Amino acid sequence: MELKKFLPGFLRRGEKIEKLKKKIREAREHLTNLMVEVFELRSNVREVLESVTERVGEIEKKKELLINKVNFLRKRLASPVMDMREEDDKIWRQTEENIHREYSEVFEKIKKDREFRDNENPKKKKSRLKKVWMELVKIFHPDKHMNKEKDKKAYEEMMVTVNQAKKEGNLEALEAIARDPGKFLREVEKNFKSPESKTLDQNCDNPMKSACDQEKELLMTLDSLLADIKKISCEEKKLKKSTDLTLWKMWKNRPEEFENTMREMESNLLSEIKTLEKVLSKLMKKLDEKTKSGWTV
Repeated sequence: MELKKFLPGFLRRGEKIEKLKKKIREAREHLTNLMVEVFELRSNVREVLESVTERVGEIEKKKELLINKVNFLRKRLASPVMDMREEDDKIWRQTEENIHREYSEVFEKIKKDREFRDNENPKKKKSRLKKVWMELVKIFHPDKHMNKEKDKKAYEEMMVTVNQAKKEGNLEALEAIARDPGKFLREVEKNFKSPESKTLDQNCDNPMKSACDQEKELLMTLDSLLADIKKISCEEKKLKKSTDLTLWKMWKNRPEEFENTMREMESNLLSEIKTLEKVLSKLMKKLDEKTKSGWTV
């Protein structure tokens, strides 16, 4: 005989609340594992893209500069108005400056990242990063404060900071928090000191708060976690299917095949550059002929 239907409503609701709490704990654990996985996939992709950029970055930069020059000359040849020609010239020069700056910033960042990694053991740092992050997760896990809205919100905010540092591989930030977690928590709690938040805290910390309201809050928390899991899962699937990750696997496991791929990439880029140089030469010739015929440029 099914006895649950004869239990008082508040007992059945209490059982439901405990099940919701369990689902939330499981969802948080799953989300944490997903975030670790995505963090590692992003790191792998970034690592191989840095290697590719070091190899063909200067060639790609030259190609972009040539495309910009070709587009500029085409507009100049098509423009009969001097004002428009001057505006096109300004746009071309600005775009060229942007290309130089963007590539310089990328090369500089790669250089700094490479120097940083060379100065310490990558495996040791990765292990330390994960260890410190897991320690902070245990300290700031919001599940410990499910019944106190202010504390729960503060700890959730703290976890955003911790997860962001983990995502960026910022070991220094994580270690700074770990040295004095109370200080960082107090700073976060300042954001919840407004009159509105105090009123909310009083309502949420009320021991007479109904089980119905608690159930609604738990359902909202669970829905939010499931939405985050769905979002991170989508990113994980995209990363796993990406050509960048395939390239990373080739780089790590099949170096000869990776080298052949790089050579093919270089060859294709050089071929495109050669074609662009021919187009540029023809456009320059047309421009020169028009100038000699009395057309003002």
